[in-house]
Parts: sequence; C-alpha cells; structure tokens
Amino acid sequence: MSLMTAARPGTAPPAGFRSLFRFEARRLLRGPLLWGAAALCLGLRLYEAWEWLPDLNVEPVSMSGSMLLLAAAAMLAANLAVSRDRRGGMPEALGALPGRAARRTGAATGAAVAVGTGIAALVMAVYLAVRLATGPAAGVLDPYEALAGVLAVPFAAALGALLGRWVPSLVAVPVTAFLLAFLTFLNSNQSGYGDWFLPVVPFHGPDWPARPSGLHAVYLVAAVALFATVALLRHGARPVRVVTALTAAAVAVPAGAVASARAPGAEIRDWRTIVTGRAISSADAPAWVREHYVGPDTRKCEKHGSVTYCAFPGYEPWIPLWAAAVGPVAEALPPAERSGLPIVRQYTDSWWMHEEHDERFIGTFMAWGRAQDVNHGVLASHLVDRVTGLRPPGPEACDARGQARTVVALWLLGQAVAPEPAREREILLGTSHFVTQQSPLGMIRYGAAEPGYARRLLASPQARERIWAHWDTLLKPGTTVEQALPLLGLRPEFAAEPVKGQPCS
Repeated sequence: MSLMTAARPGTAPPAGFRSLFRFEARRLLRGPLLWGAAALCLGLRLYEAWEWLPDLNVEPVSMSGSMLLLAAAAMLAANLAVSRDRRGGMPEALGALPGRAARRTGAATGAAVAVGTGIAALVMAVYLAVRLATGPAAGVLDPYEALAGVLAVPFAAALGALLGRWVPSLVAVPVTAFLLAFLTFLNSNQSGYGDWFLPVVPFHGPDWPARPSGLHAVYLVAAVALFATVALLRHGARPVRVVTALTAAAVAVPAGAVASARAPGAEIRDWRTIVTGRAISSADAPAWVREHYVGPDTRKCEKHGSVTYCAFPGYEPWIPLWAAAVGPVAEALPPAERSGLPIVRQYTDSWWMHEEHDERFIGTFMAWGRAQDVNHGVLASHLVDRVTGLRPPGPEACDARGQARTVVALWLLGQAVAPEPAREREILLGTSHFVTQQSPLGMIRYGAAEPGYARRLLASPQARERIWAHWDTLLKPGTTVEQALPLLGLRPEFAAEPVKGQPCS
C-alpha cells in the first residue's frame, strides 16, 4: 500500500525526500571531488598568502576568489546528480521507483547546496583561523565578505542543477564555468563586467572604500533559491514553485543592481585621472579618502623608544613590527641624534599622492612581509638614508662608492638586517606598489668594499664607540673610506672601486 501511495503524484510521504536527500548528501561527502577541490583551493591560497602577514580587510575577499575552484566542483557534482535521469537507460530504470523525478531533482539539488555550503564554510573558517594564528593580524574583518565567499559555492551548485535539468549537455558546465571565470577576471577591479551579479568579486585593496558585502550576500542567497526553483520548474509550473521563483527573482535582481550601484568601482577606476595635469593635494581626493586616509586625524600614533609610529585604525598590531625594524637603527645613533627623528607614518597604496611628503615623515606600508628582507630592511633603510643624508638629488640613482658615510649607513642598516651587496631588485612595498631599488639602501649604489667594511664593524665591539666619537666627520660627503679606516679601527682590506654614474653629494 505504501508503494502504491508513493507512486501517486503529490501523495508521497516526506520521508521519501529525506531518504533521497541523505543518500545524495552521503554520496557527495564520500566522493573525492568536493574534498579534493576544497583542499586545492585552501592549499593554493595559503601558499600564495604565506609570505605576507594577515590583513583582515582583504583576507576573506582573497579567499573568495580561490573558492571558485570549489564552486566549479560543486557545479559539476550537482549537474551530474540532477542529470542522472537523462543518461542512457536511466529513465526506464528510474520509472519503476516510487519517487517522482521532481523529488529526485529537489533532493539532489538540496544535497549539493547543503554539502557545498558546509564544505565551503569549513574551508573559509580553516583559512581565517590559520591566518589569524600566523599573525599578528591587522585590519577589520567584514563577516559578510566571508559569508559571500561561502555562498559562492551553493550559488554554483544550484546553477549546476539548473543546467542539468534545462541544458542536458556535457559541455554546459565547462562552458558556464569558463564564462563565469572569464567575467570574474575582467571584473576583478570592479570594471563593470558583470558587476555584483557575479558570485565573486575577487580583488579588494585594503585602502579602498567599503564594498556592498551585505547586499551581495542577500543576492547570493536569493540566487540560490531562484536557480534551485527554476530547476524544479522543469517538472511543471506548480503554484508554489512559480511563487518561490518570482519571489527569489524579486529579491535577487534588485539586490544585485543596488550592490552594483553602490560599489566603489567607478571611484577606484578614476582615481588616477582625478588630478591629471595639475598639482596634487589632499583637496583633490574624494571626501571619504580625506576622512579615512589623508586627513590630520586618520591615524593612531604610539611612541616606542625615540621614534613615533602612526598607523591607520586596525593596523596598530603592526606597530611593534615597524619598531623592530626602525628601533635598532635609532638606538645605534649617537644620543644627540635621536631627538627629532622622523615619524614613521603608514601610507596608502592608492592615495599616497594626496599625502604630505616631507622631512617629518618616513612612509611605511599597507602590507607587511614575514621575511625581514621584504619590508623590514626597506623601512630601516628609509631612516638610515635620512640620518646619513644618503639620498639621490633626483629620481635617478646615485653612486656612493668610496664614501665613509656609506660604510656607516650599512653598519646602521646592519642593526636591523644583514648588509648585502648592491644589486638591483624589484620590491613590492604594499599590495600593488612595486619599486625598483639599486641596493638595500634604496637608490644608492656602492661596491664590494663598503658592505665588507660594514660587516667588520658589526663584528667589532668598539665600533659603536668609534662611530659616535667621529660621527660628524664620518658623515661628511667628502670623507673617504680610506680616511675613515683609522677612525674606525679598521685596516685596508678591500680594493677601492671607481665611481660609476652620478656620485651622491
């Protein structure tokens, strides 16, 4: 009797759906597809981010981009499950079962959405936990960004189910996944290719305005309901299905449209042209930039030793790291030189041209690397160059071979990082700002003798006393290395090299 009742349209007991749902969920959880994709996207993202300390302003957004791998796997898994009815010989075999096709579609879709959501939430939670554990973390976490990254996976799963019912082709999922990935790539800087109707907008600068993350999460939830319901409409336009689809569309379309209208993409795209052809000042920046990044009260300052450090709100946990780079250099200066040292001030990647740049400040970055030679030495070299006067007169590099102050500068830098031979290298100072440096001292060239003598000084217990005693003489541009060796207690050891290019004056 129960089989006969189950076979009648609309009279099957709910337990049948629950059994099918559990079966589909177990099948997905036991299969390697979703777990393999989850491990891959988590591993790739951790590998890519490992050299940088966590910035919670951008971590969930970055992980959301990697989550597209899991989303593609969920789309494929849902599509295979829902389109099972249409494979060779399956309609006849399934026709003998008590469950209706609509029930099988609903169970497979619901299982793919639920399992995909659970695995995505686990991946996001593990990623953020690992990043927090390897801190210190800066920035402020937006929970809606993390939620939107998770919801991209059920979005794809529901879309895969829809394709399985309405487009029963083997190439439907690969083509759709490629198109979504291509549009996401074009839209990575919020350039209008799909806007916030895409499941992920993967790039966000730490100094960009807030994104419409809450609205995007609402859009994704409504889109999941819409896709799942449209998949069921393939089995007939029942009133509940039609009303659900219309309601979901009535939420998804306005939410996506309003999110696209509120997104900061236009301001970000146009910031380079705001001041074209005229002098740049803080007045040229948008109001929200002046309020958050270039105004007089946009940073919080702390004093460590003889140096003051100013960070944007949320970045105070990095101040001890800046102090670890700059503090040893400041403490190696003669006591009389430690008063009035420049303030270490955090600058933005995107809006630095609107800032004041003068002798009162040394700039630090919106990102901070784990390795000392990533940002540690660069920041320390800024103070070294400032106190020794080793700065090129223009944008081009200058040559400081044979100058005593070059040896002193490298000795000071050696308080923070080991002095290196001069070599040209490209350094990422923030999240997108690359600069080319001629040596660890910035745009200052030198030869093999200067770091060689600096290493001897670092190994000498009398070096600090001798440098302090002859500080003014050693820092004169006209004092040569040969003249400085007796003052430093060193013997001639390295051959002098001729100056190449413009000398540092």
